Amino acid sequence: MPRQRRFARAPSRPQGPGGIAVLLTLTASLAGGCYHGAGQDQSASNPTLTGGEDPTETGGPNPTGTAGDPTEGSDPTDGGGEEFAPAPARLRLLLARQYRSSVAYLLGDAAAAKVQTPPDSALNGFESIGAAQLALNDQAVDTYEKSARAIAAAADDAILASYHTCVPTGPDDDACHKEFVANFGRVAWRRSLTQAEIDRYGAVGRDAALAFGSWESGREYALAGLLQSPYFLYQVEVGEPDPDDPAQRVLTGVELATRMSFFLLDTTPTRELIDLGEGDGLVTADDVRAVAWTMLETPAARAALGGFFAEVLRLRTIENLPKDPGVFPAWSPALGVSMREEALKLIDDIAFTREADFRDFLDAPYTFANGPLAALYGLIPDANVLGDTWQKFDLPAEGKRGGLLGQGGFLAAYAHISSTSPTLRGKFVREVLMCQGIPAPPPDVVTELPTGENYPTMRERLAEHQTNPSCSGCHKLMDDIGFGLENFDGIGAFRLVENGVDLDTVSFLDGGEFDGARELGTLLRQSPAVTRCLVRNLFRHATGHLEVPGEAEALKDLDQQFEDNEYRMKELLAELVASPAFLRVGTPE
Repeated sequence: MPRQRRFARAPSRPQGPGGIAVLLTLTASLAGGCYHGAGQDQSASNPTLTGGEDPTETGGPNPTGTAGDPTEGSDPTDGGGEEFAPAPARLRLLLARQYRSSVAYLLGDAAAAKVQTPPDSALNGFESIGAAQLALNDQAVDTYEKSARAIAAAADDAILASYHTCVPTGPDDDACHKEFVANFGRVAWRRSLTQAEIDRYGAVGRDAALAFGSWESGREYALAGLLQSPYFLYQVEVGEPDPDDPAQRVLTGVELATRMSFFLLDTTPTRELIDLGEGDGLVTADDVRAVAWTMLETPAARAALGGFFAEVLRLRTIENLPKDPGVFPAWSPALGVSMREEALKLIDDIAFTREADFRDFLDAPYTFANGPLAALYGLIPDANVLGDTWQKFDLPAEGKRGGLLGQGGFLAAYAHISSTSPTLRGKFVREVLMCQGIPAPPPDVVTELPTGENYPTMRERLAEHQTNPSCSGCHKLMDDIGFGLENFDGIGAFRLVENGVDLDTVSFLDGGEFDGARELGTLLRQSPAVTRCLVRNLFRHATGHLEVPGEAEALKDLDQQFEDNEYRMKELLAELVASPAFLRVGTPE
């Protein structure tokens, strides 16, 4: 018999009113065909990562939900000692890359090449949160229908044959249709189908086969129907009631297998992982850790972590950044692609190759570069010396370059078309690396910076702007960080002068003096806010929601485990998926 599920649980609390009724409503919405939602537009932007050409821009909503002086060092997840209470259960739409990788696993690369999806939309800085909160509009539903039909038509015949052992006796071979539906459906829906579901989709296949005179045509129609189901399109994470605390729900084995696979590998669970979930392989937190470690040894885990950082660091479309060719003649889309690769190679080296203290990504005295990047950084005299070959370089201390904040990807993404932006660079550090919110500017703020020979440098222009009392409070929090990075121009090349004036790049972060990216990174790696923020950003990405007060203690435990494990990323990922905050959900609202 399967072992009893016994994940660690914090003290219970009373069940909220109406929870079971809402759960039944939520579950009922999955019983039939595609969920059409309320027709909400899927165009929400990322409030923490966007930035326009206004050099005084301070950004949008604070994703941490905190307020006040961000230098005070308060923990944005402080729950005030509340008992453990996970966030309400939700359904999460597969992200585009997860949908595509799932199709590739299920039906082959040719089928994956036919995938069409609506664009992912971010809320509170994360596409996974948008996937849990935004409803599908009619256009998105149509896109998924067209995609399912195209995928089914292009599916690999040999792979399709692996989902049934029967040899069809004719178009009306009902038993063979049902065998295919049961076998394929279990892998596609990430759980075993009920008999009613097998009968329903088997009938779809049989009726289509009779209409077209071909059993294989019927299989194609059944396949397309299964791919349009919410059970394929969504991660179902409603759990089962904890008998000791009905307000909490423990994810079932297959739900947990699904959540782990999409978080750690960015793809659907394998047949073997589904077997573990349906059996007794994911019963305890120790079981979960062991399976997580196996997953973390795969290439897909490295790619999935890179995907997370590409999103958070705004590196996915860096090649499309608009840059003035008259000011930055070295800029090109290819250089942008190389900058993204540089950042991901450093992260992969620290997290997986060296399994080192992950805080090294803040001030690492080395980087990886190909010819064009190495030439831009002054590491080689000519890009042709290396061409497209990548090489590890030690970075000279006098160049002030080190870690993420000295890389061209960050420096170019958080700059303007023809200039740097200390404001945007400092805003990134506060919001994305430290999870400290910056209030929005007053509605009547004057955004123009002073110009003329009295203000030859960006530092001088912004310093004058800070004399405006309505601007000074927020701008000081951001600009002072960015001033220390002014040796790097709008695409990350090193410079000593701006408009013929020697640059002053000594600055401060919360009382600590620094000059350049490497020294700033060294200050940040000593800040508890940075490691807390990293844990919370990973948690938000993993679960599709902002942390709630009832999860505060579980996240503080993760903070401590991260420190105890010497800040190694793989250990953090394994502990995160074994945390009660990952294993449990609350009653749906």
